Parts: sequence; structure tokens; C-alpha cells
Amino acid sequence: MRILFLSLFLFLSSVTWAQVQSVKGRVVDASTQDGIAYTNIGVEGTFYGTASDAEGFFELKVPDEFKKEQLFFSAVGYENLVLSIPELLKKSFSSIQLKEQTYSIDDVNVAAQSRVLFRVIKSASNKIPENFQKGPIGYQVYYSESKQIGNDPEQKREAIVEMTDETGYSSPSITDGFKNRNFQVTEVKRNFESYSIPSGKTGFEELSEMDLVRLANGILDDDLLNDYDLQLENVSQFNGDSVWIISYKTHEANLAHTGDYYATQLDGKLYISQNNYEILRNECVIKSSKNNPHNRSLASNRNEQTQVNYHLTATYKPFEGKYALSYLDCDKTYLDTQNRTVSYSRKASVLSLTKNPKRLAGKDYFENAEYVADFWNSFKRPQ
Repeated sequence: MRILFLSLFLFLSSVTWAQVQSVKGRVVDASTQDGIAYTNIGVEGTFYGTASDAEGFFELKVPDEFKKEQLFFSAVGYENLVLSIPELLKKSFSSIQLKEQTYSIDDVNVAAQSRVLFRVIKSASNKIPENFQKGPIGYQVYYSESKQIGNDPEQKREAIVEMTDETGYSSPSITDGFKNRNFQVTEVKRNFESYSIPSGKTGFEELSEMDLVRLANGILDDDLLNDYDLQLENVSQFNGDSVWIISYKTHEANLAHTGDYYATQLDGKLYISQNNYEILRNECVIKSSKNNPHNRSLASNRNEQTQVNYHLTATYKPFEGKYALSYLDCDKTYLDTQNRTVSYSRKASVLSLTKNPKRLAGKDYFENAEYVADFWNSFKRPQ
């Protein structure tokens, strides 16, 4: 009987191993071998992926359906890299070598190229009302967040969020977005008890404000565009589109240019379609001396979050011929008041988009929905 049990255990273990394997490694600068923090790592053509940590290390579990696909690596200031998942799975640990982006053109060409890129971004910004969905529109969103303080157990929360936008992308701005976007948490699941107001607060609103196209702020603000240094990183394919990949940075690291009240550095990338100047993706790395825990855009006279570093991504895809938000994420680290390192990750995937939804009133800054086991047991999480 013991032999039978052991055989069954080994068989089940081998089945589990066959179903889920992991790609592990470290993303490093090919020249210096230093780790590259917050590298975007994902299965091509999907939203399934992860990001490297502050030292460049990563681990990505690969479900069966992605084992024959390609894995892309994207970091600000480096050339994109695409590798075969089957080849990576053969290794117990991979050193992913990214080459620093270089430009072999003279100063005159740099200046000329810069003017072209300014026109590309300005055209993309001006064409947002034409290229993106007008309101009223409604989103159903799968939202997840996790927080780990020092070596304490990780706190995880998942939610279904209904969000409505009365004007959509017809008048993109910070004030229009705040006025016309409302959201409600309808389902929730967490692995911790919520006894207080702070523990019930989600980071969904701040994450939703990282929808650069909806707010048309920062790099998409015509009045600020000249304050950014632009470089053409590549002309490449992205989700079937031919795109300009434009890197940007600014020495004016203030609230208007970064969306962060205490920012000290910003480096980003914009992916803009050559088809009709549709903005397909924005990603950036931001460093900040501190953050207000309620929202990065607010001032604070306390030091609840210091030495802040985070990487954010926003992607867009077409719905019935016009583009709209598809995915957001933000991976953040900071020191709390006890000098402990806190890792805070948030992701939002749009499950569906509808036109003329029932209007929501107000914003659910705090979740208080009941846990419904039947819903979560049958819910299929987006990949």
C-alpha cells in the first residue's frame, strides 16, 4: 500500500510539474552586468507577465498554453529583447542580457529626429478624441493588489470593479477624468481581515489615474511637450501594429510632468501606431522622495512612504473600431515609517466594455462587498 501511495504521489507531482513550469533569471545590463530594475516581462500578444524586482531578478510561472510562445523583455533605456519560452524553460536560471539603447546619428540628425518625434507625439495627443472611444462607456475590470511589508505575510486582494465614464476620451484631461469617471466594487476576495478604514481602502483610483491617454497629461500635454527629451528607440511590431517606440525623460520632474508631487526622476516609453497615431502603450519608471499614501499626486507633511520607486504600464486596444484602456499595472517599493521595505503591486485588466451603461454615482474608495465563494470559484482570471 505504501508503495502504491508513493507511486501515486510521484505521478501527481510529475503531472503538476508538467503543467506549470517557471522561467527564472535576472535581467542585467549587457555591458556592466548590473541588474535592471522593473523590466517589463510578458508573453507576446497577451497581458500575462511580470516585472523584475529592484535587483533585476524575476520568476514567471508559464501555463501550458504559453509554453510554445515568445517572451519579451522591455526596459526604459534598453533595446527590447524577445526570447523563446521553450528555450528558457530548459534552463534553471537565465541571465537576460539587455543592450543599452544607442544612437549612431550625428547631432544635426538628432535635432531633426527630435522635431519629427515631437510632431508624432503631438499628432497622437491631438487625435485622441478621433482614435478613442467617446462616452458614455462602461468597463468591467478585474483588479488585484498585493502588499508585503518586510518579511510579513503578503496581503492579497482581488476585486471586480464596475467603472463608468460619461465622456470617454472625447475631452481628455485631468479635471474631465475626475469629474466623469466613477466606479463601484461589486465583488471582493482577500486573504486578510479588514477591520479598519485604511485596510478597506484600495489603490484602484490612483491606478486608474495612470491612464495617460484619458488624462492627456505629462508627455501628452502640448504645453509641456518641449520639456521632454525624446529618442526613437525602434520602429517595430507590437500586437500586430507597426509602431514607433519613443523614449522620453524630463529634467522638470514635478507634479505636472510626472503626476507625482514629490517625483525626482521620470523615464518612459510611448508606443504609437504608424497607422493613425493611436497610442498603444505607455510605460515609465518614476523615482520619488516620498508619496502621500492616499495618492501620489497629493502633498503630505508626513513621511509614511519614502525612497519611492515604481514602474507603471498602461496598454490600449480597439473595441468596435475605437481604442480604449485595456490594462494597467504598477509595481512599487518604498520605506514605511519603521524603515521597513514595502512592496506594493496593482493590476487592472478590462474584462468588457459597454456603451451607454447605467451611470454610477461616486467612487468606492473603500471596498465593503461581501465575499461570495460561488462567484470566485467559477471566475476565470484573465491571463
